[in-house]
Amino acid sequence: MPAFSQAIFTILIFAISVVLQLIAQLTLDRVTAHMPRAGAEQFAGFHKMAFTLVAVVILMCGHIGQVTIWATRYYAWGDLGSFANAFYFSLTCFTTLGASELELSQAHRFAGAIESALGMLMFGWSTALLFQVVQRVDREHSANSAKKA
Repeated sequence: MPAFSQAIFTILIFAISVVLQLIAQLTLDRVTAHMPRAGAEQFAGFHKMAFTLVAVVILMCGHIGQVTIWATRYYAWGDLGSFANAFYFSLTCFTTLGASELELSQAHRFAGAIESALGMLMFGWSTALLFQVVQRVDREHSANSAKKA
């Protein structure tokens, strides 16, 4: 496959990954908007834990979806043998860990580097979203405490 076509495919997969992250964010917003609001003060810890757990699961599903998209491309290239190897390679790229026992052919290495850069960006985005959820729950508990006082 010519280098130009590979670059186009890499940009397309990058864009799909960003869309998947945005879908995870919108899902997180919608799900947390429908979750029960802060109630009795004795359940504040449970309430925060529930919101945090829901946020982490939704965001992680988004990341797994992104890794799967990249793994599908790596598998199609045939450099890594099985889909399990392609998924593992993609996961290690996305998390910037790196898989020293697996490598793409020289013609495809650029995609792994792009996925690593994207993974750092997506984890930063997810961290910001998780922080936002925790802050929102803390504000709700503070507001409820102030009302009762």
